[in-house]
Amino acid sequence: MNWAYRINKRDQVAFALGAVFSIIVLANWFASYSIGKVSNQFKSVYQDRLIPSLDISEVLERYYQNRMHLEEHILSGSDSQHDSLQQLVQKNTQEIDSLIHKFERTYLIERESAELAQYKLQFASLVKVQEEILTLSSTGNKARAQLLYKSEGQEAFLNLLKPLHTLIRLQGEVGQELYESAERQVKTLKVLSYLIIGLSVFIALLVATLLQATRKLRHIKPQNYHMN
Repeated sequence: MNWAYRINKRDQVAFALGAVFSIIVLANWFASYSIGKVSNQFKSVYQDRLIPSLDISEVLERYYQNRMHLEEHILSGSDSQHDSLQQLVQKNTQEIDSLIHKFERTYLIERESAELAQYKLQFASLVKVQEEILTLSSTGNKARAQLLYKSEGQEAFLNLLKPLHTLIRLQGEVGQELYESAERQVKTLKVLSYLIIGLSVFIALLVATLLQATRKLRHIKPQNYHMN
């Protein structure tokens, strides 16, 4: 009976150790998975939020430059300056188009895709008005070019700014959500690390207790029983 009892106890200890070991393995796996997820979230904040926000800021700056170049073109009477200013406007427009295509390849939520589609419509309208203003100004029709610049040109410019400003705002909102999600994952990792440490200490104490009990059993001298 004592032999069977000791076997049963050893089975219970082995089961407990196995269960604790399984929990540690699962905790480590989940920690590794969470670390990878946090890494991807921070990478997304940089690649899909920070860099695109800077690109959109550059797009806005180039649009303001184009407005200034158009006004200078209208006020200038020099053909050489006309050509120089027109080239600057066209170069800025090409750079803007490249930056937007770069932005389009990043991760976009549904609202960002909708605002981008609206921007593209306004972009086509603005480019058309810009070309008309440049043509009128180059052919000497300064009054008509000035009127178009202040009416349809101004309206197209303001309509284009709306989706761009919305995209910048959405970039900040989504970036904040990603940051908060990553922060929650980091807190979970801290809890898991404490759990693993606690389980490791528990195993160490359990093993130490078993070793101490084994030493005591070895020092117990067997008694000889004599039958009468």
